[in-house]
Amino acid sequence: MLKIEILPEWESQTLTELFRDTFHLGKRSRHELRMSQEFTLDGSNKPNWESELSAGQILTVPLQKENAAKIESGPLDISYEDDFILVLNKPAGVKTHPNSPDETGTLANFAAAYLKHDPISSPFAVHRLDQETSGLVLFAKNPLSLAAFSWQLENRNIHRIYLALVSGKTPETLTIKERIGTDRHHPNKMCISPTGKNAITHMERLETYPNATSLVRLKLETGRTHQIRVHLASIHHPIIGDKLYGGAKLAKRTLLHAEQLEFFHPFLNQTLSVKTRPPKDFIID
Repeated sequence: MLKIEILPEWESQTLTELFRDTFHLGKRSRHELRMSQEFTLDGSNKPNWESELSAGQILTVPLQKENAAKIESGPLDISYEDDFILVLNKPAGVKTHPNSPDETGTLANFAAAYLKHDPISSPFAVHRLDQETSGLVLFAKNPLSLAAFSWQLENRNIHRIYLALVSGKTPETLTIKERIGTDRHHPNKMCISPTGKNAITHMERLETYPNATSLVRLKLETGRTHQIRVHLASIHHPIIGDKLYGGAKLAKRTLLHAEQLEFFHPFLNQTLSVKTRPPKDFIID
C-alpha cells in the first residue's frame, strides 16, 4: 500500500481533482480506486471524492506490483530515489528496457532486481536513451507515478539536457527546428523530412578543441527518436563515433551523454534537478 500525506498545497482540492489534475491518473484507473475497499483516506474506505482535502490527511493507495521486466542482477548507478521514482545513470552499451518479455541485460532488468523486495514497486521507464548513449533515465516505481510523469513528458515539462562531442567548430548558440521522420531507405534510421514530426533542439557551444571538435550542450524541447543525432548531422556537426549519422570514427561509441534532468515532482510538490558527469568512456581515442 502506498501512503501519501496530503500536502498544504493540495488543500481545498477534492480527491477527483487531485488524482485527475495533479497526478493525471486516467478515468478508468480513478474509477478502480473509487471501487477499491483498500483505498482509504484517514482510515475510511468510503471517502467522499468531492469533498475538499485538508493538509496532513493520509491517503492509502493500493498498488498491485507489476513486473515490467524480468528480474536480473546487474550494475546500477542510482542518481536519485524516493517512494515514487528512480533516476538511474545508464552506461553506454546497455539498453534502457527490453523490447520483448524475455529480453534481459537491460537497465530495466537490473532495476527490477533492485526493487524485487519492495512489494509495491516495479521499474517503468518514463523515457529512453539510445543504447550507445550514457546518462540519466527516469523510471516510475508504480502505475500512479508513471501516469503523472508520462503526462509531464508528453507536455514537455521534463527538461533533458545533454553533452555531445561533435566534429568541427559549431556556432556559439543555435536552435535547430527541423522536422524528423523515418528514412524510408533505412528502417532503423531517421532523417530530416518536411512531412516528419516537429522537433526542436537548443545548442550551446561550451568549448572547441585543437583537433577540430567541439563540446556542446543540448536541450531538447521535443523528444523525437534520434533527435539530437539527426539535428547535429543536419548542420554538418555529427556526433563523434555516431556511425549511423556520419560521425567521425574517433571513439568506440557515440559520444552523447544525458547530463541533467529537470522536472516538477507532483507527489512532493517540488522541482527537482538531477545531474551526472560524463563517464570515463566519453573521450576521443
